Amino acid sequence: MKILLISPERERKKEEAFLFRLGFLNLPYVAAVTPREVEVKIADEAFEKIHFEEKADLVGITAQTPVAPRAYQIADEFRKRGIPVVMGGVHASALPEEALRHVDAVVIGEAEKVWPALIEDFRKGQLKRVYQGDGFVNPSDLPFPRRELLNGRFYLPLKLLETTRGCPYHCDFCGVSKFFGFRYRNRSLREIDRELATLFQKGPVMHPLPKKVLSLFSGDLPYFLKRRLLYIIDSNIAGDKRFARDLVSLLKEYDLLWYGHAPVSIAFDQKLLEGFSKSGCIAVNIGFESFSTKNLKTMGKGFNQPPHYAEAVKRIHDQGIGIMGTFIVGLDDDDPGVFQRIIDFCTESRLDWALAFIMAPYPGTESFERLEREGRIFCRDWERYDSLNAVYQPLLMSAEDLEKGMRRIWKEVFSLRSIRKRILKRPWIHPLFYLAMNLQFHHLTKKW
Repeated sequence: MKILLISPERERKKEEAFLFRLGFLNLPYVAAVTPREVEVKIADEAFEKIHFEEKADLVGITAQTPVAPRAYQIADEFRKRGIPVVMGGVHASALPEEALRHVDAVVIGEAEKVWPALIEDFRKGQLKRVYQGDGFVNPSDLPFPRRELLNGRFYLPLKLLETTRGCPYHCDFCGVSKFFGFRYRNRSLREIDRELATLFQKGPVMHPLPKKVLSLFSGDLPYFLKRRLLYIIDSNIAGDKRFARDLVSLLKEYDLLWYGHAPVSIAFDQKLLEGFSKSGCIAVNIGFESFSTKNLKTMGKGFNQPPHYAEAVKRIHDQGIGIMGTFIVGLDDDDPGVFQRIIDFCTESRLDWALAFIMAPYPGTESFERLEREGRIFCRDWERYDSLNAVYQPLLMSAEDLEKGMRRIWKEVFSLRSIRKRILKRPWIHPLFYLAMNLQFHHLTKKW
């Protein structure tokens, strides 16, 4: 028996595509819970052409909302050839009836819990239309994801690791928290240590002498050369402070560079922040979202305190940790001046990397239901729900001005003048890492 697992890629203009991407763990996790006697292949359409004539007994597709139309096209093509298709992921979980118009079965929620039963039903010729697990997966019970099924030459040379699932915050625009649940589920430190040991060796990155020589050019260079780079994909690595402190103590044993997602409040927990720094944290991805307390309260992030943003940035930078900041524009309290406010903050606070996105009201989220009630959603083309296009009517500006303003932020933040001030001006914070990232986005925005 052979199963083909597919990550679709929507049609994009070439200037919006990136040379590399980070990779993913969702399909490798599904592959890991597949019975070993079943042959599994993973195809990433971002880099590989889908061969519809390929021999497979079952096809599994995952897709977020912007990719759903392409996922349906792929499903239709395989079903024309008599191959059953199963679809999972956030979009199919939110709109299973829509997905079932194109596929034979839908998995609602986390797939790992129901996937083995689905395969057994398929073998018996008793495939159900809908599979939904009873409760959430205990992440400590999962086998390690089958990373070997991904073609490593397509992705940036860093490893991905999941240490927790779930998030207690109820941000109205976020569909991921509903998908994974509103509480943290931590993996055991023992299991995390076992998985890290399959990715890296414990101990120094290299002998002290060559490390010292390479560090004359850049302190990060030894880690880049040895590929001791880790991305922790959790929604919030600092949600459980006790767990986070134990985790960074473990990471320190591996002498690597890592980054992950955390709230801006981490800046005011000095002990935890120092632990991040000592363990090799190169960046925290922080959702500042907005400077409007009204916006933050509406979206469910009232715990963010805009008057303290600048101080938070300084405290994190003082520990030698870079900041990858994100903002949302087009919220109900956003006037046309919001774009310049974000540009000024990114430049003056010297954020190491920053993006602004248009709020995308994904199906199944509170923001979608609210805007739908108000009659403000004017687009149902899921491909445009990519946070780069306006699909609803903002209150204080036109949809066209919102799109232009968002792109203006990108262009100005990633201008050469801004890069010089934020990245190349001393004191430096991981300049090699951030210069490469910023120049890639500079190249992209020049084509807009």
